[in-house]
Amino acid sequence: MKKPTISLVLGDPAGIGPELVAKVLSKDENRKKVNIIIIADERELLKGMEIAQLKFPYKQIKEAMLPNLVFEEGVPVLIDHKCTNPLPLEYGKSTVQNGQYMLETLQKAVDFTLKGYSQAICFAPLNKQAMHMGGLKYRDELHWFAELTGFKDFVCELNVVDDIWAGRVTSHIPFKDIVSSLSIEGVVDGIELLNKTLKQAGVENPKIAVQALNPHGGENGLFGDEEITIIKPGIKIAKERGIDVYGPYPADTTMKEVQRLGIHGVLSMYHDQFATALKLLGFERGVTVQGGIPIPIATANHGTAYDMYGKNKATPQAFQTAFDIVVNMATNILKNK
Repeated sequence: MKKPTISLVLGDPAGIGPELVAKVLSKDENRKKVNIIIIADERELLKGMEIAQLKFPYKQIKEAMLPNLVFEEGVPVLIDHKCTNPLPLEYGKSTVQNGQYMLETLQKAVDFTLKGYSQAICFAPLNKQAMHMGGLKYRDELHWFAELTGFKDFVCELNVVDDIWAGRVTSHIPFKDIVSSLSIEGVVDGIELLNKTLKQAGVENPKIAVQALNPHGGENGLFGDEEITIIKPGIKIAKERGIDVYGPYPADTTMKEVQRLGIHGVLSMYHDQFATALKLLGFERGVTVQGGIPIPIATANHGTAYDMYGKNKATPQAFQTAFDIVVNMATNILKNK
């Protein structure tokens, strides 16, 4: 089978992203299992190697070469992208130019993938404040990616630790708006998105658990009726569509049920409901997958760590896992073509 190709972006140059990229790509096995298009200012790539005190081979090419490119074994190619903002990039803080740099390199990665030059995208940690300073008009990168890819349906940030994937019906909204934002359709969409993404990641028969909203799962309407009017009807529809789905489970016992039943994916009702338990399971291994959009995109589930810039103290475990997930999903795309 043809080897997959991924586009790789350094994330925020002011943080630990370039260092993480150097630590992951310095491993021969990572460079040999996938073809890699790096989209970055070469100076930032080299700074990452300098900070990590590690090197790896790469070849700088022009964008015009991508349609007919033949990769050398274990040698990523670099598209040397200089930010259109004339101000120099700065380190250890959020700036307009750093935000523009992130947006420009990510947009190229999406463009390359839509054109078929790569099958998936892996990016190092971003900083939302810098991205908004640099011109991001959406509340987060996920909804921007949906716009760039022309995707109009349900999208959801998925968090992954080990073999457990977590999605949610509502995400970056105030807590007071959660109940009014829930719907049967939203529950069904969330279950279907998890099921589809798990299959893309190689899980043949996903098992999905859904969380209740209220204490004790509502106690048959005593503590709230959203389980009766919204969540259970959504689960019923998903089951009728052939999805192996369970619940709703009270939030404080969901992880126990996940472990007992061998659940692959959990759908919560709001941002932190299941994420707290998941991150306690292994925050340093956590990955974020941009769920729903038509191309696989993943990153480490932690921030830019501005205070660690230049210190060679960044642990690459989560970024390595994100890299592995993206490679796996890209491989499955080619396998299923």
